[in-house]
Amino acid sequence: MSQIIRFSHLKLKNWRNFTQVDVKLVRRMFIVGPNAIGKSNLLDVFRFLREVAAEGGGLATAVKNRRGISRLRSLHYRAPASSDIEISVDVIAADGSGWRYLLAFNKSDKKLGLLPVVTKEGVWKRAPNEDAWAKLFIRPSKEDRDDSKLLTQTWLQQVTQNQPFRELAEFFASVGYLHLVPQLIREEQRPAEESLGADAYGRDLLSRIRGTSNKSKEARLERIRKVLATAVPNLTDLELVPDENNNPHLQAKFKHWRGPAAKQDEREFSDGTLRLIGLLWALQEKSGPLLLEEPELSLHTALVRQLAPFIYRAQRIAGGRQAFISTHSDELMSDEGIGPDEILLVRSASEGSEVVHGADIAGIRQALDGGLTVADVVMPMTAKEQIDLFSKLDA
Repeated sequence: MSQIIRFSHLKLKNWRNFTQVDVKLVRRMFIVGPNAIGKSNLLDVFRFLREVAAEGGGLATAVKNRRGISRLRSLHYRAPASSDIEISVDVIAADGSGWRYLLAFNKSDKKLGLLPVVTKEGVWKRAPNEDAWAKLFIRPSKEDRDDSKLLTQTWLQQVTQNQPFRELAEFFASVGYLHLVPQLIREEQRPAEESLGADAYGRDLLSRIRGTSNKSKEARLERIRKVLATAVPNLTDLELVPDENNNPHLQAKFKHWRGPAAKQDEREFSDGTLRLIGLLWALQEKSGPLLLEEPELSLHTALVRQLAPFIYRAQRIAGGRQAFISTHSDELMSDEGIGPDEILLVRSASEGSEVVHGADIAGIRQALDGGLTVADVVMPMTAKEQIDLFSKLDA
């Protein structure tokens, strides 16, 4: 993977619930807000970029997977109904340099089969420790104007065009989305075959663990054992072992009163234990940003309280990946280490939804500085009947 380490800024226009978004991003972001307010749609921006950039993907595929441009365009945008959808992101690289990518797109005319077309695309680069951005290109180009069909593809997805900024395309393609389904882990383990990344539902989890070097695999499993020991105290010796057909299985020992510990594998683990193992493993993988929706599902509250600090430790110890976590859990947000700059608050606006950075709300900053947690200050207000109370924190 490239030296790019994370997204640092996001701007949107006319995207789903949002007429406009303009927020800074740090390594760990918690997305909170009422149900059906747009948290998943905000995360979907990063999945969209992944699908545009990934091998086998592209702009047409990414739009089709979302049932067309009409489903992506905000119903609340005041400009004409045919207005462009626009995405702009900044990313930071390990050496302090940065990239900026802009993509605006819309529906084509009948001559191009109503395919999505690029109305504007550009890439800029910033040198380490500098503020100025140097433009690499901006479209439409002269070639695009001569042949409008070229605009049905982004340069991001074309290896013949993206060589000067290929590390940016590879970074987008490395974005991961995780929503583990325990039954699929138990029954459908197989190597990943699709070209758009690791399986979001965990069907390739054991194959990914087996494909890791022994040193890294043991270090990661040891960190998982330590977390499991606090909530599943009878579980010991978690390891990956092959069966008689050389298929990988996660095996652990469970102590009991009758004598020697009994061996069990993932087919006998609880749903919560499997979801936790998969989550903790994914956080330690050397890959791009990880999108997590409600990771607290099926987990005991004692484990949920450990997720935020574990994410922090994984990011530090393993050089870990950026994480975007949407949640409704008070237990998850009760960690005192969560700062206001790590909160994205999605709330109702006069037209659609808006995204507010926690650090931009004086009441949240003051409350957290005073020793309260996000669970104390913000989460009680994410119930729809309490959402108007957010306005009292803005002062």
